[in-house]
Formats: sequence, structure tokens, C-alpha cells
Amino acid sequence: MHRIFRRLASTGLMGMAIAGCALIAPDLAMALSEQQILEKLGAIPVFLIVNDEGQSLTAGVGEVEDEQIQVPIVFLNSTEAENFLETAANEGSPIAEGAQLAVLPLNEVYSEASTQLESPDSLVYVPSAASVQQAAQIAQQEFQGVPLYAAIDLEREQYLLTSNNQLPMFFSLADLQAQVSELIESDPAIEESIGVEVTTLEGILGNMAANDPAIDPFLELVQFVPSSQTLEYLESLTINGSE
Repeated sequence: MHRIFRRLASTGLMGMAIAGCALIAPDLAMALSEQQILEKLGAIPVFLIVNDEGQSLTAGVGEVEDEQIQVPIVFLNSTEAENFLETAANEGSPIAEGAQLAVLPLNEVYSEASTQLESPDSLVYVPSAASVQQAAQIAQQEFQGVPLYAAIDLEREQYLLTSNNQLPMFFSLADLQAQVSELIESDPAIEESIGVEVTTLEGILGNMAANDPAIDPFLELVQFVPSSQTLEYLESLTINGSE
């Protein structure tokens, strides 16, 4: 996994203990089952653009036996999906006719892709432009993919785990910083040793599907944390729907 470290002004994780995969015995680990992967992905809300028949907007990713493979376009951010629809409508694109935004947990999309495609890795993910820019600044190079952020101990080069032995991976850098700053307030001495690692959702999902005993212990600890913006959007839908 590609690791890029950057020291933050305010870092650390609330209620976290410093630990890493070295504390887990790889030879005792089992490969992640498809059910385990789906359970983890159930925590990730995603957005699809669908027509009045419920068919999702797709993209071509190649050909098999002269037939083009179409896969759903999966937006990780409601704003990006809404902007796409608005642009399509302004340009008079037929895509916008009768189109609407659908919200699903990623495990449903991933499971359907596993059934219909050779690999669910073929899904096309669209992150927010802002998150990609932030990731590129951290990586100090062009960044491709959906960014995920995790807190690390820079001195020990280990991840920070929660008290229940989970490794949160945040879709929002701001959310990570907001949580870790609380720990800094309670223990200012750790500020200089805590940083952030950025990787991609696509990379994590590919590793989960690879059944690699060397990294499966790490992957079992991963807990995906949706952005607060997405959760607030979903809450607004619930409130509006109940009125």
C-alpha cells in the first residue's frame, strides 16, 4: 500500500490507543469473506443517478466478446452527483430527462457488481473534487481515486486503533482532524508524533478481494467512516420525508 505521511497541526484520535498490524499474528488470520467485505461496505452511503425506470447511469470500461461492458457510476458525494445532473440539464443532455438521485449503501452496489461483472473492482467511483485536491496536497503529486484518511503514529509508523481495536478510515480529512484534535487537547505531548496517511478506496477494496494473508489482518480492522456532510444530507432527507 502506498503511504504518504504529512504532519498535521492538530492530530490524534479520540479514544485511540497506539497500535499497529504488527500486533496481530498474520498466520492466525483468515481471509476476509465476501460477507465480511459487504458488512464493512454497508456503512458507506453512495449516490447513483437513475432514470425513471430505475436504471443507473453507467460508463463503459472495456469490451468482452465485442460487447461493451457498462458499469454504474458511483458518486461518493451528493454535491458532485447533483452538480453532474445540473450540468447535464443545462446542456440539454438526454441523461437529465427524468433522472434523479438514488442513495444506496455501497454493499448493495458492490454485491450486484459481483454477480453481474467479472469483478466489482470495475465500478467507476467519483469522489468530490475537494477531497482529491486535499489528497494531492498530502501526497505532493497527482492523486487518482477516492481518498481515505487514517491517523498514524509517525515515530512508530503504526496506525492508531480505537479502543475496540478498529482502524477508522475517513472519507473526509476535516472529519479526521476534528476528531483527532480532541485527543490532542487531552494529551498535548502526542501532537508532534501523530500524522495522517492517505490511500484510496479502490486500493483497499482491491486488497480485500485479493485474499492476501500478509495484509488481511490489517484489513479486518478497517472501519469506513462516511463524511459528516453525507450523513447530514441523509438526515435532511429523512427530516424532509417525514414532514
